[in-house]
Amino acid sequence: MSLIQSDSQKQSTYSFCPLNSMAENKFLKRVVACIPVTTPQRGGMSDRADGHVFYKQGVEYANKQEWRKAVIMYNRALKLQRHVLGENHIDCAQTLNDIGVALTHLGESYGAMTSLQEALWIRQVVLGDGHPCVVQTTCDLWKLLDQEREREQGAIQKQGESSLELSIVIPSTTPALRRSSQKAENARSA
Repeated sequence: MSLIQSDSQKQSTYSFCPLNSMAENKFLKRVVACIPVTTPQRGGMSDRADGHVFYKQGVEYANKQEWRKAVIMYNRALKLQRHVLGENHIDCAQTLNDIGVALTHLGESYGAMTSLQEALWIRQVVLGDGHPCVVQTTCDLWKLLDQEREREQGAIQKQGESSLELSIVIPSTTPALRRSSQKAENARSA
């Protein structure tokens, strides 16, 4: 709605005012000057559309396996979605799930776990336990936990191999053992 009205609008709207048109213009200018100028607040369709655009860009990056860029776009989308739709909207849960998957691919398990757990909670509350989206998030969480288990087992095996190597290397470099092994060799050769 425009603050400046045409003469016909003024006459019909302000017909009760006994001012002539010149005085009326001066009066309206003073009134309009007193009204604080505010920019329209975002939070409507524009933010929702922007959130959708950021989400789609995140999906495109994820399809190209550019996980860092995907996470950036998903986070931008999530910020707008939460602002426009609310914290526990199902679209936020989808974005959180996708953030968790991208972070899993980046090896950032704590962030991935946090995102996936929040997505699971929202989906369970909004959709119920048996919904396919709840199953999807549960599977994504399971994959993350399985990946972490395998990583820990690999670290334990590596640690075991390195301690085995150390146990082999350390005795041969000890001077006392070197002398005893030389005595054993001399005894065999004699």
